[in-house]
Amino acid sequence: MKKIICSVLVMVASATVLHAQNPADLLKTPAIAETQNVQSELAEFPEEVLTKSLMASLSKQGKSLGTINNDGSIYVIGAATTARPSNMSGFINSRNNAYAIAELTAKMNLLRMAGETITSGRGFQMLEDIIEGEDPDAKKTATMLDKAAKIADKSLDKALYELGVSEAEIASMNEPQKKAAYQQEFKQSIRSLVAGMVQGCSVVRVAEGESGGDDYQVAVCVKYSPEFQSMAAAMKSGRITSVPMGAAKNSRDKIMQMSANDLVYKLGTWITYDNNGKMVVYGFGQQEVRETGSRQSAAISRASSQARLQAINNIKNFVAEDLVAEESQNSIEKLKEYADGTNAYFSQQKWQQAVAAKETTLNVATEQVRTWRATHPVSNTMVVGYVVAWTVDNAARAGQLKQQMENGPRANGSA
Repeated sequence: MKKIICSVLVMVASATVLHAQNPADLLKTPAIAETQNVQSELAEFPEEVLTKSLMASLSKQGKSLGTINNDGSIYVIGAATTARPSNMSGFINSRNNAYAIAELTAKMNLLRMAGETITSGRGFQMLEDIIEGEDPDAKKTATMLDKAAKIADKSLDKALYELGVSEAEIASMNEPQKKAAYQQEFKQSIRSLVAGMVQGCSVVRVAEGESGGDDYQVAVCVKYSPEFQSMAAAMKSGRITSVPMGAAKNSRDKIMQMSANDLVYKLGTWITYDNNGKMVVYGFGQQEVRETGSRQSAAISRASSQARLQAINNIKNFVAEDLVAEESQNSIEKLKEYADGTNAYFSQQKWQQAVAAKETTLNVATEQVRTWRATHPVSNTMVVGYVVAWTVDNAARAGQLKQQMENGPRANGSA
């Protein structure tokens, strides 16, 4: 399935973009330029707001949401609701999880663009059995066991009654199964399976907010582009033969000057340039700080370490994520009409969705940009954040350090 996903995306983007284009030109393309200001907003019913906003902005560029555009770009939306409401402890952690679920859902929708395996089946059965009168040949003489069973039934009924079971309930237990004069039954099952390696997907817009009582939703728009895929492939291999260059951006200064209240809404990654015009990928992470009676500074320190891990993992997920997504739906409907004129109806709709990212390992060299602390405006919860960056220069220095640490002692003849 991985080969199918890659081949379809390459066909859409054209091989010249992915393989023949100089990496230095990638960051000059409109596909990259439009993601330089990742928009985050607080809004009611975030998914609806985000969808309308994107459809309007993409339409001006001659693009559409949820389709393969002429330049090979794909925009998809995913959304998730927090398990904990904003007025309860643990909300920030639940918000982080909702963001992750929304991103995985969007990536699942992206994989579907390259095709999905559908397994389905359905069928029905109908029965009509109308009988009038009593068949004289159906009568039989009761055996000793039949008579003994009658006595046992009456004794059990008496015991149940003494234990507090009502006569009506006992009567319903003793009621024989009704004979169906007409029966209709329908069953249907649908199962969808998609799997593949997702490379170079960046969250370009985020919307979050309340959608009613105790309902906080996070919605994200994920963008795939051939240029992003090339960048992710270069980061994964660690072999960047040509340093990608673009318009110089004081992105680090922008992050350093950004208020902590604004950073509360920064999740995932941001792909942009540094002040030398070199590519840089920022990772954002944040963690709720539990209020404690003592050792509050230790709680802040722990939260900062957890936020750092999230920030680095967000960069790793941009580089590559191996996904398997499964969705299934089962429908059952039954109608029975009995000989005594009564009827019964039963219906069941069962839906299940599961997305799993296979465990993968990647060596990612990042550097610390800043830490911050703020209060979430909705939950009034203390939040600690961490920002890391992957840069071409730092990756090269990290590679040299790793080689020095591995080969240095042997070169000096040390044990």
